[in-house]
Amino acid sequence: MLRSAAGLEPESVAASSPPRIVFVPSPINAPHVLDMDADCSLMGWLATHGLSSALVDWGVTTAEHRDHSIDRLASDLLLPMLRTLDEPVHLVGYCLGGLIALAAACHIPVRSLTLIATPWHFSGYPAPRRAELTTMWQHHRPQCEAMGLVPMEVMQHGFWTLSPDKLMEKYLKFGAMPEGSAAARRFVAVEDWANGGEPLPFALGEQLFEGLYRDDTTGSGQWTVGGVRIGLDQVQGPVMEFASASDAIVPLACSPDVPGREVLASGHVGMVIGGSAPEILWPMLRRWILSHEGSI
Repeated sequence: MLRSAAGLEPESVAASSPPRIVFVPSPINAPHVLDMDADCSLMGWLATHGLSSALVDWGVTTAEHRDHSIDRLASDLLLPMLRTLDEPVHLVGYCLGGLIALAAACHIPVRSLTLIATPWHFSGYPAPRRAELTTMWQHHRPQCEAMGLVPMEVMQHGFWTLSPDKLMEKYLKFGAMPEGSAAARRFVAVEDWANGGEPLPFALGEQLFEGLYRDDTTGSGQWTVGGVRIGLDQVQGPVMEFASASDAIVPLACSPDVPGREVLASGHVGMVIGGSAPEILWPMLRRWILSHEGSI
């Protein structure tokens, strides 16, 4: 479904108007990273600055969804939702949501497409890392196929092994925070988000680990959805990318490298909900969107 930002005042003009922006989150973890809470919501901030938006909520995942790949999330879920809207919107995709948004934008006109921390060139990951993820997936694949689902614990295994030193470092920093402080509360909220979320459909996990991490279907130009080749040159509207120079999950070498992209110093999650996000990414995104309001 599409939902509006939580906690907006009913009398807010931006909250009651049709969405001009549709945020497409990654199916990994819950979607509310883009609308974390009253104190840290990209969607809420945009609403108070005159831009209404809606957030794609992928809903509950069960074994009945075992065949839902990234392709099907784009073709069978996102595209039908977008076609119910009165006019083209600004699509903003975060992480794997960027791939889904990109696929949709190759099928229908958009006012603009923004990719935030989105992977594309999976060959940009170090070869040992890709081999490690392939081995991990081969170990878990039989059980996941039997369930029709990829439990979040499998994904967490992959995240935890990205940078074990940084994992320990962040918990040491948390231990030094004053109990009950705003920083400590935000840390807990982000950790709850990062360690939660629905399981992935088996087909999506299979595509992620075999088609993307192993075979780099996207970066090699071999990805098609609904008979349409998916690529930046196929997008039916202007494209912007916000990437990170310190992203352990989507290193800069793996990003789409859109001409004119903005490379930020914040990490994968920090660029969206970190302390500097309201001063850096959020205003930059707003300026980009406003500069393309007349694109269609």
